[in-house]
Amino acid sequence: MIAFLVTTGAWIAFVYWMTGMERKEASYLDIDLTEVPTGSPKFYTFQRTPLALVRTTDVMLDDLQAQTVHTWNQRPIAAERPSFFVYSLVNPADGCEVEHVPKGADRYAPVRPWQGGYRDPCRFGEWDYAGRAIKQYADQDAQLLQMADLDVPDFEFREHHILRITRAPKR
Repeated sequence: MIAFLVTTGAWIAFVYWMTGMERKEASYLDIDLTEVPTGSPKFYTFQRTPLALVRTTDVMLDDLQAQTVHTWNQRPIAAERPSFFVYSLVNPADGCEVEHVPKGADRYAPVRPWQGGYRDPCRFGEWDYAGRAIKQYADQDAQLLQMADLDVPDFEFREHHILRITRAPKR
């Protein structure tokens, strides 16, 4: 009996290996927003793409609104509170994974205090907690140095507190 079970297991493993059968990835990722703490990002992986979700505090939203003039696209931050942001942690320009840098940390361009966000160790880009690319210096040449915002995955709301991510940005 034991020999039969071992043989069967070996056969299944062999077929699995030969056919390249892989587990199917889930077609969506549900995130319960009530379980995400405010004030710092929570990290996920979906469709092999690293993602971050940030539920903001009032102070963070105020900082993000004040930071708008220092971003490349100048996209305003809505005043609705509470708020959240979700985005890919991959620089859309070069595919390098960005890293979280908390508020108060040293930044590449120390002209303004760092309010928290992400930086690209490959190209020295910076993004705020809304995923907006930040100008490091006021006189930067947009044609040479402008960075794109972090990509936002496709998502929908379910049951008022469930965020369902349905497609991650391609790497």
